[in-house]
Amino acid sequence: MSTERKNLEVFVGFFLLIGLGFIATLVVTFGRVGQGLQKKYPLQVEFPNAGGLVKDSDVLLSGARIGSVAESPQLAENSYRVIVKINIREDVKIPRKARFLIGSSGLLGDRFVDVIPPSGEFDPKDVAEPGESILGSRATGLDDLTAKGSVVLDQLNEELGQIKKLTADLHQGLLSERNLKNLEETIQSLKTTSENLSASSLKIDPVLTDAHAVVGSAKSAMKTVDLAATDVRRAIADVQKTTASVNKTMDSATQLLKKAGDGQGPLGTLLSDKQSGENLKAFLWNLRRSGPLFYKDRPLPGDAPPQKTR
Repeated sequence: MSTERKNLEVFVGFFLLIGLGFIATLVVTFGRVGQGLQKKYPLQVEFPNAGGLVKDSDVLLSGARIGSVAESPQLAENSYRVIVKINIREDVKIPRKARFLIGSSGLLGDRFVDVIPPSGEFDPKDVAEPGESILGSRATGLDDLTAKGSVVLDQLNEELGQIKKLTADLHQGLLSERNLKNLEETIQSLKTTSENLSASSLKIDPVLTDAHAVVGSAKSAMKTVDLAATDVRRAIADVQKTTASVNKTMDSATQLLKKAGDGQGPLGTLLSDKQSGENLKAFLWNLRRSGPLFYKDRPLPGDAPPQKTR
């Protein structure tokens, strides 16, 4: 390859490199200028922790960029919370019930402010005004998990140390030679007691057999008593029914006698009217004498015969 051709290729490559750099600069510059020309309104969001959030960090709504962080987070007065000033596009209205979270683009990615709209319907007029202060929260990231994990590990190491100390105390105190000897003597005493209980149980078996027999007899007696009680209850019921019937008959007789005494009813008529009584007496005497087929009125013995009228 000739020297002239080689120099020409170097010149062309250098020219292309400069051109590509110029184009990249224009894209970045005009892109920022375009964003800077958009009208925005400020908001203040108060977070408990804004670690990892820097100036010009994105503000996203449902994944779309709607603004940026205007300034680096600043500590609030008389508080340990952090105030983050953000700029939101003028054409985007954020509901007051929306949640502001500090999210991460990955496990170790850059932080951003994520605006989560409220679920369901909301009043379109109830939106955040320019300069309004809003409370936000922070989503848990890998750094938070790492911090919590270190705390948990410290607590775990402390608990393991206490367990180790407790194990040593048990080994020195509970598992000492004296305690083991006492434990062996206790086991031997338990064994002796168990043998004595076995011997006593053999003596108790006849007593238990007799007790079962007595219980069986008592059950039989209770069944007999139950049957007798059932018969007594039935007899009492019959007596109650008979008594009720007698009371009813006595009431009827009493009413009948009362009416007879007052001259009411057939019996009262017979008792008050002498002629009716004599007629009934003659009727019964003739009925017994002649029978119902050959019945004939005749005067009673001792009575004068009826006289015939001319």
